[in-house]
Amino acid sequence: MEIEFPPVFNIVLVSLFFVISFLWEYSVTKKDYEADFKFRSIKKTIGLSGIIFALAWTLLLIYSNGYFTYYILIFWCIPVAELGVYFIYKTKKPYTLFINGNILTLNKLWTQKRNLTELNQIQFDRFSKNLKLDFNSKSGISIRTTEYETNDIKELLEIMINNSEYKVSIPQNY
Repeated sequence: MEIEFPPVFNIVLVSLFFVISFLWEYSVTKKDYEADFKFRSIKKTIGLSGIIFALAWTLLLIYSNGYFTYYILIFWCIPVAELGVYFIYKTKKPYTLFINGNILTLNKLWTQKRNLTELNQIQFDRFSKNLKLDFNSKSGISIRTTEYETNDIKELLEIMINNSEYKVSIPQNY
C-alpha cells in the first residue's frame, strides 16, 4: 500500500524545508556576543559534502524505478541555502569568531565555546586550510582560515598562544 501525498502538500513541505535551512544558515549573521576581540568572516565556504550527497541521492532516485521530484528538491535545499548565504556573507561580513577573556566562541550553525586556558595543541590541515584546536576538557574545534583575513588569523593565533596554560606554538606547516 503506497501513500501518496497531494502535490500542494509536497510543494509546501519542500518550501518549508528550504526556508528552515536558509534561516538556520542566515541566523549566524544575526547573532552577536559580548567580546574583547571580534573577527569578521569575509566569506562562507560552501560544503562540498552537501553537494556530493545531494547529487548522489539525485542520481540514485533518477536511476531507480521512479522519478521522485519532491525528494530530489529536498536533497538540494541545503546546498542552495548555503549558496544563498554565501552571497549574504560576501556583503554583510558578519562576526563569527569572538574572544571574551579566555572564552573562545565560534558562531556557526552550532555555537561552540571553549576555554582558551585548556588549549593544548594547534594543528593546521594544509588540504582543507583548517586550524584544528585541541582542548583538555571538551572536544576540539576547527576554524577555516579561508573564511578570515590573514591578519585576523595571526592575531587570533597570538591571543590563543598567550592565553593557553600549555606550551602551544604555531604549526610548522602553517
